[in-house]
Amino acid sequence: MRYRPLGRTGLRVSEIAFGAHQVHNPELMQAALEAGINTFCTSGSYLDGREEESIGRVVRAIGPGRRGELVLITGDSIRPGTSRERILTLIESSLRRLGTDHIDVYYLGEACSAADLRVDGLFEAFDEAHRAGKVSHLGVSGHCGGMQACLNAAIDDGRFRMLFTKYDFVSYPDVGPILHRAAGKGIGAIVFKVDAGGRQKEIRDLEKGGLSFRQATLKWALASPDVASVAVTITSFDRIRECTGAVGASLTEAESEMLDRYAREMHDKYCRFCRACEGRCPRGAAVADVMRYAMYFTSYGREKEAMRLYAAVPGGRSAAACDGCAGPCEGACPFGRAIRAGMVAAHRRLSFTET
Repeated sequence: MRYRPLGRTGLRVSEIAFGAHQVHNPELMQAALEAGINTFCTSGSYLDGREEESIGRVVRAIGPGRRGELVLITGDSIRPGTSRERILTLIESSLRRLGTDHIDVYYLGEACSAADLRVDGLFEAFDEAHRAGKVSHLGVSGHCGGMQACLNAAIDDGRFRMLFTKYDFVSYPDVGPILHRAAGKGIGAIVFKVDAGGRQKEIRDLEKGGLSFRQATLKWALASPDVASVAVTITSFDRIRECTGAVGASLTEAESEMLDRYAREMHDKYCRFCRACEGRCPRGAAVADVMRYAMYFTSYGREKEAMRLYAAVPGGRSAAACDGCAGPCEGACPFGRAIRAGMVAAHRRLSFTET
């Protein structure tokens, strides 16, 4: 494993970070630690806190003497208007579940616009927690439409010391310059979703000859000096071996060609959740949310969760009526996706009506 500075925070993070999204397996986390992964990224809202609890078991197992070896990053979706008291309660809950006396980076999650950063209670709570030694740095996370403006606003704000964001080789090339601007101001970046949808299995012979698409995407992201670490959702011991195997290696010509092919063939195949199309829908369908749940179902193996989330979408915003719609949304997609067909397929799959 190799390590990089996280901006000017004084933290050194492993080039591969353990993304604990939907993972609550302490043995797996312990194996990642033994493989040199010192950075764990989670959220207090994931699995109702069970992911933080699993990380906490590892923290307690290694003991307080080794706590300094770890970089613990957590956060919550906090909307404008949330009180200082409520945010302090969230921080205390995370500290308890993580089994630690301090969080290295606490982030504002699911930020989609500059307006989402205007949470006075967050800064008040952070100042209080920071003075008490309970939170070291403040970060911001986002991967939805408008994230570029949000990231730029966070850089200009000056109080955020880490960006935790989506970054891939297919979508939004302007994210790279944003990360570079952040680095110039001492703001570190940990990125995720570098596999651009992770739909490599849909392209015949893409990994022919023993190539690993996942390793290639990690090498691509780590080639940027503005990226401190790549957070990967690690779900198996084999995944640990595969991901750590990408550390310290450069992209080969064959891997570059594989990524180029993927970018060409998948350009209009998957949703980036930018919401550019939603304003064209006469019924106000939640296209980005429905497409995200469909991705959970088809690509992440989280079928039950995907169906549960889709069932919670208000009836007027589901994809139930898309089958008979003319599809005015499609002309608004900057990537030329067949949105209506995707929504129809998602509805059939997620609502158990597919025959």
